[in-house]
Amino acid sequence: MDRRRLVSTVLSLVVPGLGQLVNGRRRAAAIFLLSTILLVAFAWGLLEYVGVTRLAAWAIVPERLQALLNLNLILAAWRIVAAGHAFFDPRYPRLPGRTGAVGGLIAVALIVAPHAYAAQVGTSAGAAMARIFSGGIVGAASTSGGSASARPAGAITPSGPVPKPGERINILLIGVDKTDRRSATLTDTMIVASLDPIGKTISMVSIPRDTVSVPLGDGDRFGPKLNSLYGFAERNPDRFKAGPERALEDAIGALLGIPIHYYAKLDFTGFIDIIDAVGGVDVVVAHGFSDPTYDGFGLNGRGFTVAAGRQHLDGPNALAYARVRKPAGETDFSRADRQQQILVALKERLTSAGSVFWSLPRLLDAVGGTVVTDIPIDRLPDVALVIDEMGKGGVTRAVIARPLVKPQTTRYGASQVPDLVAIRAMAAGLFSTPGTPPVPWPSVDPSAAP
Repeated sequence: MDRRRLVSTVLSLVVPGLGQLVNGRRRAAAIFLLSTILLVAFAWGLLEYVGVTRLAAWAIVPERLQALLNLNLILAAWRIVAAGHAFFDPRYPRLPGRTGAVGGLIAVALIVAPHAYAAQVGTSAGAAMARIFSGGIVGAASTSGGSASARPAGAITPSGPVPKPGERINILLIGVDKTDRRSATLTDTMIVASLDPIGKTISMVSIPRDTVSVPLGDGDRFGPKLNSLYGFAERNPDRFKAGPERALEDAIGALLGIPIHYYAKLDFTGFIDIIDAVGGVDVVVAHGFSDPTYDGFGLNGRGFTVAAGRQHLDGPNALAYARVRKPAGETDFSRADRQQQILVALKERLTSAGSVFWSLPRLLDAVGGTVVTDIPIDRLPDVALVIDEMGKGGVTRAVIARPLVKPQTTRYGASQVPDLVAIRAMAAGLFSTPGTPPVPWPSVDPSAAP
């Protein structure tokens, strides 16, 4: 009897209603099975027509995520009721034997485990989003034309232009070079990523850190190297009332001739954590190089060497690959190209089937602890849809190099003087009208002089 009891219980554990059918309880079986079929059909329809990525991005909005966590609790209770109904069917003795009791406890554990994992992921996601978005922000107009909502106190409010439905979403990715050994905040990595919501493509361009005399977007120019603007704005809040991020966004937007809508910022430690959280990234190294003087951030000792060919890089080695610029044949420009290569590899890793499922809690914790952004949470479905539907490839990359900038020694040292007309012409093609293919700009020559 215990074996029969457990068979019916396991059947209802897998598909609520099957155990009742085996027990001959047709009415109860019909109720449980009909509910199960409707739920599965609804879930299948969502995944089929909405997509996993967009659905996840939609669900990450705090109030929706809380609703899903409540639904997860209800589903767990529903499955326990279905299994318990089969387990305590009147045809079996009221009290099970030892085999039945142990099997029943195992069945409960099998029901609870996936729902507990889902709750863990959901809670981690909520906590991560709260940290990334400073408590969560909603308010940018969505692609459906919705109006702005009230933002909670303490949220990072986007201070720049808001993309209209169907327009490109331009995001400035800021890599901050700030360690215990460096007092100033330097933005040595500045990449503009532009998402085309119609063409489902991404265009990226790297801005040289040594660019000087960059327009600020208000009629003035910033004479020193661009990578020092962030720190300068931090020290002069009266001059840059919207904050250092907006100062940098406005300057790079004026340089390229496009609006910069949002930013995402992280430091070395955050970069390492994110790469490690997805299990590393795969890149194809065109030319091997070695730098014995590399500071070895995150590595065991100084120096870094990488061989030509396909390489799998963990966090510290991916950071080194993205930072090294001193070996012969390597420059700031080739380094910028490698940084974009890492980003594309990360995108491929994140969107590959099942590659980050078991690392999801760790990934969310890594992102939540290290990334700061003013992208509104209700913009995530738009961003996710572009990434989800573009498939492999779909990324057009460029690095601002000669002849868009001219190397020159200025009072600030070795500098890059921008040709604004040429840079804006390049940007006009790279950030093309939504729905039209971006125009590539010639790849960086790794042998170009810094």
